[in-house]
Amino acid sequence: MARERKPDLQFQIDRLERRHTELSVRVAELERHLFLSSNEQYLMTSLKKEKLAAKDALEDLRRPR
Repeated sequence: MARERKPDLQFQIDRLERRHTELSVRVAELERHLFLSSNEQYLMTSLKKEKLAAKDALEDLRRPR
């Protein structure tokens, strides 16, 4: 049973790491703008929240059980 869980766990970790990186890139792109429209500000806030949620999920998966 433990053998089956490890590849699945690693797949989830890899997926979350990729998503976190994608979100970091998108946030960095928006941060380069001098001014943000209200829609861009909302998008930035949403991206940062999603990025934090991905980081929290990664920490939960990496925590020994």
